[in-house]
Amino acid sequence: MSQPLVAIVTPVYNGEEFLAETMDSVQAQTWPNLVHIVVDNASTDGTSQILDRYKNARVPVVVHRNMQTIPLRQNFETAVQAAPETAEYIRVLCGDDLFHPESTEEMVRLAETDPEIGVIGCGHDCAGEESNLAWPQVPSVFSGREAIERFLLGRGIIMPVQMMFRKKLSDQFRPFYPTDLPGGFDTDAMLRLLTRSKFAFVSKCLGFTRVHAGSNTNLNYGPATRSWTRDAQYFVETYGPFAFGPLHATESKRFRRYYVRRIVRWWMLDGMKRNLSIHLDALKRAGHPMSASIIADAAIDWLVCRVSARKTWDGYPGWED
Repeated sequence: MSQPLVAIVTPVYNGEEFLAETMDSVQAQTWPNLVHIVVDNASTDGTSQILDRYKNARVPVVVHRNMQTIPLRQNFETAVQAAPETAEYIRVLCGDDLFHPESTEEMVRLAETDPEIGVIGCGHDCAGEESNLAWPQVPSVFSGREAIERFLLGRGIIMPVQMMFRKKLSDQFRPFYPTDLPGGFDTDAMLRLLTRSKFAFVSKCLGFTRVHAGSNTNLNYGPATRSWTRDAQYFVETYGPFAFGPLHATESKRFRRYYVRRIVRWWMLDGMKRNLSIHLDALKRAGHPMSASIIADAAIDWLVCRVSARKTWDGYPGWED
């Protein structure tokens, strides 16, 4: 088996609290052909001093430092574009997350079984608990259409911070990270790749995602925003036609009715205190502004689902109350 180069890219800003652990997890990887690209977003803490300790590390470390702090999405974009042309695969590792030592090796070995595999995922531990990402152990390879369909229907979670992807595939998209979503741009990028490739999943817990006060997950997807559901509206409308085909209109309506009921429930629970406006804006952008008629339609649908075989939406994200 050949040993293709894997570029692990780490965008970081003021990461001194966890960065050394992240760097060490890359140095501990068993895959022999690696380079670690770190993009320091003009940190003002001890990040640069930590990076200095890895100048002569076993896995080569290449550090880029931005002259000034740039937006989060732009820093991720800079990191991906910094991967060398000789790299076959790119893997994004946030500056506070970790990889199991055999993580990259296991994913490369699966990817190398089929040149049409463009995106590779794995099981992971989130904040101390192994997540159930719902992908079956067999099969381990899915068409892009099936992978997106499973994601939208809640039968397989796409965890972008633990993904690996082929560079020749990501090079087809510039910018790599779409600009439509403030927090979900990384998931959006993986779904876009899957419109042109297969998805493979290693059913082992090979990564660790840390959730803390300053993490992207907490800032953009904490209880104060419920942004996962907002992003789901965008994903259903953007990727639903590819994933659902002629059933897209039906699935889109199922989601919209569910979403309207969620918004009404959130308003009843806490009024406008928890960024309800982002959800009203999402419905409006999708062509369905909140109104008495759209609320009545969602309420009638709920009653029909209660007394008949019609199913309410139970897909992505499904966990925000």
